[in-house]
Amino acid sequence: MKAKSATRFAKTLAVRALGDDARALADRYFFETLVRVHRAGEGEPFTGLKPAGQIDPGLAVADASLEAGSAQRLAQQLAQAIEANIGKRFDLALERKKHSTESIAAGREYVAAYVQYVHFVEGVHRLAEKGAPLKHHDGE
Repeated sequence: MKAKSATRFAKTLAVRALGDDARALADRYFFETLVRVHRAGEGEPFTGLKPAGQIDPGLAVADASLEAGSAQRLAQQLAQAIEANIGKRFDLALERKKHSTESIAAGREYVAAYVQYVHFVEGVHRLAEKGAPLKHHDGE
């Protein structure tokens, strides 16, 4: 992979020298390839380049907590968001459960709400117990 990346980088540099339009295209190709490889290393799909200045809100809050020297505010915000989302999913599942035997459609609505509720709780629990799933190569 390293030799292939080096070749692509060399080709990108050669194309950049062909003019302004070629430089812009080569730069975009280079950054898309860089992000694609990075995302693959994390086991995540490539979803395209984001405009400059767009930062994931979770990342911004995590960085702000490091700057502040405390994770307390971050933990409170996350706990509130999780509580609100569990409550919303629980309430919907409970309400749909009350009517689940009224018809096949109502039963399906309950199952759908239940699955959303349980999967959310499972995901939060897994994250709390094991941390974020990061996939790295060569033991990095």
